[in-house]
Amino acid sequence: MESSAAVTAVEAPPVVIRPAVRRKRRDVPKVKVYSRHMRLCKLTKDTKTACNCPKSLVFWRDSKLHRVSAETNDRHAAEQKARELENNFAAAAKGQPTTSPIKSESFLIGDLVDAFVAKKNGDDVKRATVQQWRFELTNFAQFLQRRGLINIGDVRPDDVQAWRDGLEGAPAGRRKRVLFIVAFFQYCVDFNKLVKSPAIKSQLRVKRSATQEPKALDNVQFSKLLAALPKLNGRTTDADRAKLKSLGILMRMTGLALKDGVCCSRDVFEQMPNGKFRMYLRRAKTGKAVNNFLSAETMAAVLKGANASGKYLFIPALPTDEKELKNLVEWFGGRFAKLADLADITDENGEKIKAGSHSFGRHSFVLMCLNADMPTHDIGTLIGDSAHVVEQHYSTWIASRAARLEQRMMSVIDSNPCQW
Repeated sequence: MESSAAVTAVEAPPVVIRPAVRRKRRDVPKVKVYSRHMRLCKLTKDTKTACNCPKSLVFWRDSKLHRVSAETNDRHAAEQKARELENNFAAAAKGQPTTSPIKSESFLIGDLVDAFVAKKNGDDVKRATVQQWRFELTNFAQFLQRRGLINIGDVRPDDVQAWRDGLEGAPAGRRKRVLFIVAFFQYCVDFNKLVKSPAIKSQLRVKRSATQEPKALDNVQFSKLLAALPKLNGRTTDADRAKLKSLGILMRMTGLALKDGVCCSRDVFEQMPNGKFRMYLRRAKTGKAVNNFLSAETMAAVLKGANASGKYLFIPALPTDEKELKNLVEWFGGRFAKLADLADITDENGEKIKAGSHSFGRHSFVLMCLNADMPTHDIGTLIGDSAHVVEQHYSTWIASRAARLEQRMMSVIDSNPCQW
């Protein structure tokens, strides 16, 4: 009997390819409470909240993980804050007032920051300025978020005041950051996102430093600065040294800022019938007009080290990229700072002066004009500033002014003899 094994082919079931199911994006982020367990805590997992460790609120929004301090160690209080935060998100999604006790507007601060920066970008504002707006406002929004504030209407003047009090750095920088926040809240008011701005400008004012004094160089100190040019070595060529000398003379005798001097073109100079030159341009920083004059000898010294031809005196062409232009200006500024360090310039007390481009340029020019009894409003016209700025920044350290006041007061006393 022949035996044979029957082989039965079993067909594999067809593979069913199921379409990937995308998770629906939450309109209202879910806020969870986690514990930031301390070293001696017996519970080691974040999901364990039955302890006295600090609590934090965690949620996802716009594909980003946000972690906000609940500012409490009580899990029940943290859970209540989490529910209030979810209710605020829900109200913001519907465009309704928040459920917070103050019954304020429910626009999210992060969304308003993005809208404000987009508006600035659309208003043809410089890219570097837009980036600075974004940086400062993002840090401000993160500060408010750490205080549990995500809606613009929940921000109170006390919150903005606390942010201002925590600023660090020079007064000028802190004052500028305050103005950024004031402008942001004013935008929210103008576009009906807020009824009243919590950033009260009069209460956020940053006082100017009374110890900050501009430094200027006299003619002897400036000559010592130019004499140190051969000490610049490394990659600094003879052509670079000639440009630095000509640029330094131009800034010294016109009060131009570094960027205006570096980007100076030939067409801003006009020769007058008496042989002198008139200079007219607008400042890159403020757009204000600058009207000034140069002697024929100074103009010849400026042209000696400048480019032999071309539109611009010290650069081959004006960069279209802001970062490239900034690097170009900073190169000249770095060379001048190195030059001042090599020159070892000291003041009347023998202390070393840390001079920058503003010291031997703008500051020194204003000092020269003030010592010649030129009115402050005329100096402001020459350098593209207001008379108030000139009076505020420069007049306090003019020694010749005190001497003139003493001489005039003595004449008043002599002409009015008194017998007591």
